[in-house]
Amino acid sequence: MKRLVFVLGLVACKGPEAPAAEAPAATTWPVTSAADRFFPLEAGRLYHYVTEEAGETGMLVANVGRTDATHGTLRIGNLDKRFVYDAKGISYEGGAYVLQVPLAVGTSWSGEHGGTTRITSTDAQAAVPAGTYGSCIETVEEVVPAARYTNVYCPGIGLVSVEVMRVV
Repeated sequence: MKRLVFVLGLVACKGPEAPAAEAPAATTWPVTSAADRFFPLEAGRLYHYVTEEAGETGMLVANVGRTDATHGTLRIGNLDKRFVYDAKGISYEGGAYVLQVPLAVGTSWSGEHGGTTRITSTDAQAAVPAGTYGSCIETVEEVVPAARYTNVYCPGIGLVSVEVMRVV
């Protein structure tokens, strides 16, 4: 049995450019659930992630879009990942939840990859190239027996790290 590990870590998070003097102020959306602050999709924000897999490193850039209070988008290359904000948390449009309330250890739901995702920590620390963050939510999705996905979401930032372990 061989394990493959894929790691993604936040390198930088750049907020939207400052608006021109005559431009209207940025829109602030109402909070739909406690999960919002751990996955804030703020239009114009750029996330830069370093990736590591099989000893090779790369870079992934995600551009954020927000159309209204309940819909956001992460554009990665030519791929748009669409998200819905509701009272239960944040989900992929037409799919699984990314985060679901209550934000408490043990909360679980059907995961993106067909397994069960559960919150394993509500006070996780994340040390990534962009910095060290605290008071983060850690989730783990187990897809038995093939894979384990560990994600860390930090307040005011969003997704800061992903670790994927696959059994081959």
